[in-house]
Amino acid sequence: MNRQLSSPSPTPSRERGIQYHADGDLDRAIDEYTRVLLANPSDALTNYSRALAFQDLGDLDQAIADYSRAVELRPNWALAYHDRGTAYDQRDDFLLAIADYDKAIALKPTFAVAFNDRGTAYHRRGDLERALHDFDQAIALKPDYTLAYRNRGMVHDHRCEFDAAVADFTRALELDPAEPEIRFRRGFSLFRAGHFVPARPDLEFAAQRASSQLVREQASATLALIGAYSCAT
Repeated sequence: MNRQLSSPSPTPSRERGIQYHADGDLDRAIDEYTRVLLANPSDALTNYSRALAFQDLGDLDQAIADYSRAVELRPNWALAYHDRGTAYDQRDDFLLAIADYDKAIALKPTFAVAFNDRGTAYHRRGDLERALHDFDQAIALKPDYTLAYRNRGMVHDHRCEFDAAVADFTRALELDPAEPEIRFRRGFSLFRAGHFVPARPDLEFAAQRASSQLVREQASATLALIGAYSCAT
């Protein structure tokens, strides 16, 4: 890593780096963590903190290097294994991500987030059975886990299990009623099941309110298909 440090702070401080990170100043956060590590390379917490900053900056290789140093220094650190797994996931290295989630779960069997994220990695690899199992585990550990319900619903939809998908999306919306992306997911499952009338309100909501342009476009396109079908019948 070759980064030119900015003007030094009086005394390097991980806490100051955390504050820079919280303020969104990732470069200053990384510089601050680097100064701390120049004085104490074996500071596992600072290696981990710098990894988080590099990951938020999009420098996944450097993030993985820092996470690796953190778990080398603290081999039983479930969170650091999990977070390195998310970096591998972002890099589409799903097998490496799954291996890290495995380690995190072995160290902390109640780690609901790790089950959810491993389920997502399995889903992206096309292993729907293992994905479903992991989302079941995440929900059993954390029954109000909105994201896990959404993700399990997506697996059910992928398997054409539309009633189960709609049930999961509905539960997710009970927990987070204003989430347009989940409204789109439920509407799309209803559409795929042939339930055009109940699908329409969800799709209209998503088309108007989703922050993601892709979701808005997908919702609008599905509404257009419903309209075309209605005109043809």
